[in-house]
Amino acid sequence: MKKSPVRRSDRLRASEEGPSDAEAGEEPLFLHPRSSIRSHRDQPLGPSEPQSSPAPQTMKATVKEEPKPSSTQGLRGARRKTPESSSSEDEGSKASAPGDIAVSSSAQVPRVMLQRVKLPDDDDDDVEEGKEEVEKGYIAVPAATYGSKPGALGMVPGPQSRQKEPRESGLARPSPAEARRRTPIETRKVEVPYPYKLWPSGKPDTRHGISAPRMTYGKPGKSSTPRWICFLVLPCLLLLPIAGWYFWDFSCPKSLSGFANPISLSQLWKGQEEVVQCTSDCSFVLVESIPVGLTFDPDLPVHLSIFQSWMDLMAQAHHSVDIAAFYFTLQGADTAVEDPSTEEGEQVLQNLMDLPSRGVKLNIAVNAPQNTDVDTARLAEKGADVKLVNLKSLLGGIVHTKIWVVDKKHIYIGSANMDWRSLTQVKELGVVLYNCSCLAQDLHKIFEMYRYLGDEGASVPSTWPNEFSAASSHSHPQHVLLNGSDARVYISSSPHALCAARRTSDLDAILGTIDDAQEFVYIAVMDFIPQQVFSNPKRFWPVIDDRLRSAACDRGVMVRLLVSCWSHSNRDMFIFLESLSVLSHAPLRCPIEVKLFVVPATEKQKTFPFTRVNHNKYMVTDRIAYIGTSNWSEDYFSNTAGVGVIINQTGSGVAASLTAQGQLKAVFLRDWNSEYTRPLSDGTRCAAKS
Repeated sequence: MKKSPVRRSDRLRASEEGPSDAEAGEEPLFLHPRSSIRSHRDQPLGPSEPQSSPAPQTMKATVKEEPKPSSTQGLRGARRKTPESSSSEDEGSKASAPGDIAVSSSAQVPRVMLQRVKLPDDDDDDVEEGKEEVEKGYIAVPAATYGSKPGALGMVPGPQSRQKEPRESGLARPSPAEARRRTPIETRKVEVPYPYKLWPSGKPDTRHGISAPRMTYGKPGKSSTPRWICFLVLPCLLLLPIAGWYFWDFSCPKSLSGFANPISLSQLWKGQEEVVQCTSDCSFVLVESIPVGLTFDPDLPVHLSIFQSWMDLMAQAHHSVDIAAFYFTLQGADTAVEDPSTEEGEQVLQNLMDLPSRGVKLNIAVNAPQNTDVDTARLAEKGADVKLVNLKSLLGGIVHTKIWVVDKKHIYIGSANMDWRSLTQVKELGVVLYNCSCLAQDLHKIFEMYRYLGDEGASVPSTWPNEFSAASSHSHPQHVLLNGSDARVYISSSPHALCAARRTSDLDAILGTIDDAQEFVYIAVMDFIPQQVFSNPKRFWPVIDDRLRSAACDRGVMVRLLVSCWSHSNRDMFIFLESLSVLSHAPLRCPIEVKLFVVPATEKQKTFPFTRVNHNKYMVTDRIAYIGTSNWSEDYFSNTAGVGVIINQTGSGVAASLTAQGQLKAVFLRDWNSEYTRPLSDGTRCAAKS
């Protein structure tokens, strides 16, 4: 045991005060340090052995044998001792140090041997060893050393938070054993905290009888959050997914009434299957209008007439018929013409007026202003919902679209206007898809865009709401069955301003079809002009023209262009066609051919305005069939509304002549090899308009 230092001033002061009480035969109240040490050495210590000194009996100590502690055991700051050294030290502590008072036998206080426990800290690496020294989770705590009040959260303060004892004047700080000797002892139940890393699984480690500290805030047993907040927040959390789904699909409504539109509550909750589910087992029918007086060889293909297809669509309608058109002139009186060929158009008009009386909703979106509104006025009187779309004020163009959507199940797309002349006096081509609700619902979104723009004060939004987003595109076409064979189909739209999210523009669809061709590209269109025609001054626009030149001269794809020649043809078009055709001459010899198609007319037929023309707008390659509603000049793709349908049945496993691509190719070759074609040099003769 290390001796406590004794200052020389203390020895001098003791000698001046006179003889000690020990010389008088009495137990001194204060012992000289050296005398205390000699007394300690001469005094035996045992569990029940009496004191050999004649001094009054002092308190006895019961020493508890403890196992040899490890090198890390003991309270922080205390010296580590063996059981022998600890016992010897306790024996020496019988003789009190200066300032201690002897205790008489009448007030014996039992000495308690403190079990030395190492309290772990967050940065202590010996947590496991300290934990083993705890017995049943309790330790004896000196009240004077740690204070009588428990630490935060009912835990004993760590060694760093203990208050330092003031150093006694002239004496060194007592050892931990002496401090425990002089300090009253109280035993308190303490939950020993351990770092959270001891139970990473989230469950307390109770192998050594240790429980995790219970963290409580506020009053025990009561939540600090009022119950009314829970009742308020919980419904909001439940409504968030529903609100997110609604705004994702239908965007933010413009008004409170807009929450019921674009879909009704019945569609939202009861009719969801009708909106989401669709049929993809479709029937494909190519339809045509062959002008009166234009005949082909009986062995050549002739398809269903557009007139008959329109009558069939109205006969199958049960709920709705939606039509988007450039104009309505279905009566001969609209054009001041009296001819038997007007009867088909007048019959179509009569059947349209009968639809509301059958319970079929007739919705119309037509370009405005119209040259005549007689037909649309009669339809509105019978219950049709007619919307006039003034696209010229919005985009500077027109609605040149020609589509039908029947019961959101059957569709028609083609070149024919709602005009009696389109049924008997103009060569037209289109396609009807029956029982194809997947594509019908996608096409109906474009129709609803036109109706939206027909509202008073409407404007073209910079970003269309999600309700108008496309269900098919060039990169993600719809997989359907066409006449029993697999096909990939999507619908395009123009201009870019009228293309909602994921919608492929009509121009991109045309360019993509040309780029996809490997063997041939056949095009039949009324106007092919690489220019912006309806502007002043005119502007060169070689987008499609360059793509055709590249396909022929770079990849060796056969390009054939069949262009109409009639009294309203633009003379500039023939110059551009000449520059394209000259690439086939030596030394380039690019496989490009251009022909003109002329519809013959009698003298009486020549008096019919805007008739006797090949009005087709389609393209077919060795892989894809494209049928559209736009002429091929910049105006029709930059500010004019139009649509197209793109069908790919490559590798369907059926005969090529039965696919949409095969049927359209047969029509083109029929017209290309017919007697109604002319060489490009005859263009100036059939074109009277400069």
